[in-house]
Amino acid sequence: MIFTEKKITINNNECKIDSPVVLYRGDYNVEVRFTIVSSPYKYSNKQETNIIESTEASYGQLVIQTPDTTPIFSEVTATKKGAITFTITAEMIDEITEVGNYTFQIRLLDENKGSRATIPEVVDGIEIREPIATEDVSTTNEVNVATVGYAITTSATPEDAFD
Repeated sequence: MIFTEKKITINNNECKIDSPVVLYRGDYNVEVRFTIVSSPYKYSNKQETNIIESTEASYGQLVIQTPDTTPIFSEVTATKKGAITFTITAEMIDEITEVGNYTFQIRLLDENKGSRATIPEVVDGIEIREPIATEDVSTTNEVNVATVGYAITTSATPEDAFD
């Protein structure tokens, strides 16, 4: 599986990501592994730098704020080696209306999922871009996708729409 690793730093109740997660419409099954450091919260007497390890968070959930629809809630997933891993699925970034910048938060849960802490939002932490080209892999016509001056018939043959 393809993956990327990102570091989120919490400072003064604000989160900053080392660089946004950049994907293109049509990408799928990409793992994003987040490490959260420099938390101002104290969970033990030790001065820990990795909040996932210091809180003994066992699970996490990604909440993505979308501009026009209800937020996207990922599945609750287990943490591994001080990182929380989420998979960006094809359904999350397969439509042209999903191109843009997204703000997200991460929820951390304990071993029995009886306690939850949410980190501050990461503004514009995910960027979905339009690729330079796409293949036509659909067998039916698509709604809300248009090219000026052309129409696609059910046989997927481009035809002039207007003279």
